[in-house]
Amino acid sequence: MNIEPRYIPKDMAKPKTEISISDFLVLNLGFARTIHHWKNHDISSPFLRIYYIRKGKAILHLPEKDMEVVPGNMYLIPNYMPHSYECDPGFEFYYLFFLVNNRNKADIFDTYTFPTTVHGNHATQLLFENYCDLYPQLNLPTLTAEAFDNHPSYHSYIKAYMQMENYEKMQLHGFVEILMSYFVKHAEARLIVKDERIGHLLGYIMEHIGETITVKQLADKACLTESYLVRAFRQGMGITPLQYVIKKKIQYAQTLLLGTDKSVLEICRDAGFKDASYFIRLFKKNIGFTPQEYRNGLIG
Repeated sequence: MNIEPRYIPKDMAKPKTEISISDFLVLNLGFARTIHHWKNHDISSPFLRIYYIRKGKAILHLPEKDMEVVPGNMYLIPNYMPHSYECDPGFEFYYLFFLVNNRNKADIFDTYTFPTTVHGNHATQLLFENYCDLYPQLNLPTLTAEAFDNHPSYHSYIKAYMQMENYEKMQLHGFVEILMSYFVKHAEARLIVKDERIGHLLGYIMEHIGETITVKQLADKACLTESYLVRAFRQGMGITPLQYVIKKKIQYAQTLLLGTDKSVLEICRDAGFKDASYFIRLFKKNIGFTPQEYRNGLIG
């Protein structure tokens, strides 16, 4: 007797993935219209950026490609991603900047691949318009690209968010969830999360980011040999475990530099570095600026 295979719809056959962005702080949102030509470079910040383009022309320079932005689309710039842009006069866009608190969790951009751009719609614009009216205090100065991107510290924005009423935080939470849902719809799990033994190490590293973390320690935690861990990690992340640990420590230092008033020495220790000179050299090698230069707003 022949038994026909049961038909499984594609959307049901695809493994379900879980993405959580529930822990975040909204820094800024608003609308901007360029009067002059905007051009900014060497931007790398610990917060995520979402843009909705309403009108005009601009070029976005990303590490692996340049793209002309299109009115009606939304664009997602992950935290810590170096990028640059050029905007013509009369370019109009909405923006949302927010931090994700992943101190004890794996970064969603390390575990999932997100699209850079998705189609927006009229409802997207209305949503931005509504929240701009609700929270005008979250606007940024938009006279020039430098005024828009370069700020000595985002500590004040974080403090302002923390002082908001619970209902306001709930409203902003809903705003972020709706906008991110456009991108989450197309997110794909990275190879490394498919091996739970290694995927769990990403969260472990964030939990212990202020400590010394060795490859042996990670291999023992995952019950793997060091050589296997290095090979699998490089295959899944494109870098070795040690390189990943350093990358996350530097990113954590970036967050503290812009989000707190701690001294560079305190941040060095909080990120798990014992030698301040080594920390400063490593930071400049990875970011292109010293920690103090970064804090002073020489980079966006």
